[in-house]
Amino acid sequence: MMYLGIGRRKARRLALFSVFLILACLFFIIYGRSAFRMKRKLPEALPYTVETVKVFPFSDAGSLKEWEEKVFKGRVVYNIEKGEALSYVKAKSQASASALYYKLKIDAKNKQPVVSWKWRVEKFPQKKFPENLDTQTEDDFSARVYVIFPAMFFTNSKVLEYIWAEKLPVGTTGTSPYSPNIKLIVLRSGPSKEWVTEKRDIVADYMKLFGRLPEFDIGAVAFMTNAEHTGTSADAMYDDIELGYKKEESTPKGGRP
Repeated sequence: MMYLGIGRRKARRLALFSVFLILACLFFIIYGRSAFRMKRKLPEALPYTVETVKVFPFSDAGSLKEWEEKVFKGRVVYNIEKGEALSYVKAKSQASASALYYKLKIDAKNKQPVVSWKWRVEKFPQKKFPENLDTQTEDDFSARVYVIFPAMFFTNSKVLEYIWAEKLPVGTTGTSPYSPNIKLIVLRSGPSKEWVTEKRDIVADYMKLFGRLPEFDIGAVAFMTNAEHTGTSADAMYDDIELGYKKEESTPKGGRP
């Protein structure tokens, strides 16, 4: 009888273990495969189009008349030039620094603003020290594009500044030596014989650099080439600056976009 009891207990344990094993297999089949599929097929960003608010094609000689100039030290020569396939702004700085800016109203608190442009650098300012974003000593760059968030009190205004550097790695970020409210990011580095197109999600960049959502709407866009600190020269070209809002497109049910 004693051996019979032990045999029954073993049989009961084996039965429970078998049930557990079956449940575990079912769990893996139902949930494990699903998790595996989810891991392999990560959700992709929805495609989007841009609702254009303002575009600057710089297509004729008078294109720069709607832009205003801010002179810091000497005037950079900004002219409309035409190549074989496009027209553009040619900027030439000879130990000078002045920016062109355009005032407009873009909702950055309730919508998803984006900015795009083309640019190309022909000549970098000559620097004696290693290139960096932190000091005023040689704060010269061939090409900069700004997105400006003006506040009622000027000292509260914020600025995103996109830079084409000569030697700094792409993706380098920093704070302007002139103000903690100006955040910098290097988008391009080194020479290029081709035009390069940039497309930036303004709110995403703002959150990355300032650590929070924009408190103010966009009030201006600007670009500048400067070489006043080094006393040398810099040449760059800008074209097709466009600002607008991101419009996400959802995928129709039962079909592809």
